[in-house]
Amino acid sequence: MQKIGILGAGLIGASWASFFAAQGLRVRIYDVNAEVKARALEIAGNNLQTLVHLNLLSPEAAKTGQQNLQTVNSLSELLSEIDYVQESVIEDYKIKADVYREFEQYAPDTAILASSSSGLLMTQMQSVMQHPERALIAHPFNPPHLIPLVELVPGEQTAAFTVDTVKAFFLKLGKHPVVLNKEVPGHIANRLAAAVWRESLALLDEGVASVEDIDAALCKGPGLRWAMMGQHLIYELGGGEGGYQKFFDTIGASFEEYWKEMQVWTTIPDSAKQKAVAGTETYLKQKSRSEWTAWRDEKLARIQQVLSEE
Repeated sequence: MQKIGILGAGLIGASWASFFAAQGLRVRIYDVNAEVKARALEIAGNNLQTLVHLNLLSPEAAKTGQQNLQTVNSLSELLSEIDYVQESVIEDYKIKADVYREFEQYAPDTAILASSSSGLLMTQMQSVMQHPERALIAHPFNPPHLIPLVELVPGEQTAAFTVDTVKAFFLKLGKHPVVLNKEVPGHIANRLAAAVWRESLALLDEGVASVEDIDAALCKGPGLRWAMMGQHLIYELGGGEGGYQKFFDTIGASFEEYWKEMQVWTTIPDSAKQKAVAGTETYLKQKSRSEWTAWRDEKLARIQQVLSEE
């Protein structure tokens, strides 16, 4: 797959565009909003330069990537002779349905449609298609041009060939695709993040600690291990010679006591929102949002360089 279409050019779409362009692929960008589309081209170009600055891309490859980025003025132009489309439009089933119908009208029969959706189900989205077997979710973790994770979520009518093809495609591009065997809202990563976020808000709302200290407890402790391994392997090693089973039989019991005390919110209390917003102001006194973003990107690059050393 050499010709990539970016359908929906917001923050995620622009980041996807820079990722594909950095791999030497030809990328077309389309958004119904002309200003968003133009801004995406600028953002994608800036992202390529960021990759150069972080030593993740050569200046020559960035120049080629910039040349491979192109905006188009219609959906039909985007989809003409396309191989793969990364759709990142608004999270709305009706809007997605309109887009998917037009995809089938203009795209070649061999083209694959992948959605960046983090919350919708592909089974429902692909139900409007005549050939739903070539559609699936390929959900990135933000920012896609830096973070390797992509969650592949087939719908009930997605062909196994489509999943295998997209998985192989992303592996070739240096991504780390994971495949879900079952659709669930939020997929894997966002559900895990949601659980941690809820408890972080609850600790703040109950006055256990400040925003900064809660964040520090996460990133200076578990977060360091999470950069290398997931919770299952962490606790397999945590069980010592007895492994995961020993962990369940010993330390695991204490977690049941934690769970009894944890909040089971299904909505976020206003008090927690207010404390979280006020608490994060301390971060912005240290650096601006743009400075925090640049700091984040540099640290992500350096962490991945270390992990790639095996």
